[in-house]
Amino acid sequence: MSGALPTEALASPLSGRGVLRIAGEEARSFLQNLVTNNVEKAGPAEAVYSALLTPQGKFLFDFFIVEEPGGGGALLLDCDGARAGDLAKRLGMYKLRAKVTIEDRSEALGVVAFWHEDASPMAEGPGFADPRLPGMGRRAILPKGEIDSAIKAAGAKAASEDAWHRLRIGLGIGDAAKDFEPDRTFPLEVNFDELNGIDFHKGCYIGQEVTSRTKRRGSVRKRLLPVHVEGDMPAPGTPIKGGAREVGTLLSTDAETERALALIRLDLVRASVLEAETAEIRPEIPVWLPALAAEGDDNGDTEGE
Repeated sequence: MSGALPTEALASPLSGRGVLRIAGEEARSFLQNLVTNNVEKAGPAEAVYSALLTPQGKFLFDFFIVEEPGGGGALLLDCDGARAGDLAKRLGMYKLRAKVTIEDRSEALGVVAFWHEDASPMAEGPGFADPRLPGMGRRAILPKGEIDSAIKAAGAKAASEDAWHRLRIGLGIGDAAKDFEPDRTFPLEVNFDELNGIDFHKGCYIGQEVTSRTKRRGSVRKRLLPVHVEGDMPAPGTPIKGGAREVGTLLSTDAETERALALIRLDLVRASVLEAETAEIRPEIPVWLPALAAEGDDNGDTEGE
């Protein structure tokens, strides 16, 4: 309701996140030549959401890039903790003679999410605003021993990590650990272009040619969308069918709200009945994805697949 006050702030440590530290005089230029977004925009209180792709334009890793407080110029990457070591190794492959150091700081540093339960924007607070959507609140990278006191100092109520996942599923935001498939998913399929994850004007990066061409031609054939599930919640990975045809795959699920995320073919998204096992699946178009109505007129898969 217009003019209503936001609900109280909630906060949860995100146990699945890791942190890499990229330091050295060439840290920014090193990343700038590799990742999908403009690293120059990252500051101590301003993050950029970005990804590292394959040369064929397929997803490998996503992360938030923020400047380390203190003025030293080092960059911190808030990334998938289970694959932080793999990301460090991959970045090391591109290091060559660049004057940078790559350090996994996941043992010492943790990530905390702050948000309003009603998904109202959180303009002020610890850390940095989540650059994907205002409703996703804020994130902070903190020494693990300081997390509890930081939540208390922010005046936030401790919440479960499940509550945070409920927020993102409701808003239609994917989690790479649950919803993206490395070396198969294309970034536009999981909405990087609509969630401030790609700068189409920054110049070259790995996978730039395929990504830019797909965007320019409007040849995205499937998208990650929120769906409403009527019936028993199927397990993640369950195929979604429209009649006899497979049209997508169910991914993150939240049985409590009967919501989920699904990667769905756009040419079949408006089939009269979509089903996953015995449940009926009703796709929703999030307000931040208005271009969806213009997509999916043709059959086929995303270019380059």
